[in-house]
Amino acid sequence: MQESFLVFITKISLYPTIVFTGLVMFVTLYWLVSLLGMADMDSVDFGEADGDVSPLSSPGFFTGLMLKFGLYGVPLIIILSLISLIGWVLSYLYTSFLHQYFDSGVLYYVFGTGALIFVLVVSMWLTGVIISPIRKNIAKIPKRNAVSNVGKTAIVRTLSVTDKHGEAELNDGGAGLILKIRPDMNENSLKQGDKVVLVEYLNEANVYRVAPVKDEK
Repeated sequence: MQESFLVFITKISLYPTIVFTGLVMFVTLYWLVSLLGMADMDSVDFGEADGDVSPLSSPGFFTGLMLKFGLYGVPLIIILSLISLIGWVLSYLYTSFLHQYFDSGVLYYVFGTGALIFVLVVSMWLTGVIISPIRKNIAKIPKRNAVSNVGKTAIVRTLSVTDKHGEAELNDGGAGLILKIRPDMNENSLKQGDKVVLVEYLNEANVYRVAPVKDEK
């Protein structure tokens, strides 16, 4: 058992699997931090992907690449989680069955780099396929649902609320809604557990401006 575990550790530490092992560790840490309310999840939104969009034109190469594979419309951490997990599995299989024929030297890194690029492309494609139905369902949610929450009271779930970060939980009578929030005006004293009122919905940023609820004495 111990020997098998050591073999497993060795394989996930080999190039190129080590790259995806690092990514898996990163997203796992991020999920843990998010569950503790120390981070929020943002969606990747490049607007409409219809029409001819050149990856090297105005959107930029990275944006064009994300659009090409359909990697938008859902929280970025979900996209990274899927890419890293799929990539880790595929690269682990490569390391287990093929990489053993290239123990060291130039061929080790040449074939390893080729496998890394191939696995990354496949992982991005599969991730796009997986999130496609999720993205379509999110797009069908009426915008008025977000606006209708204005005036309601929510509870801050992140450790703090700043102009770039913050989440609150709204009791909708069901499982609850996790909303991205930003402080109203110069309010920077909001912390985890505070009650806030949703004063405005910013459609383009998909966030709510909030103000603290003053306790009645």
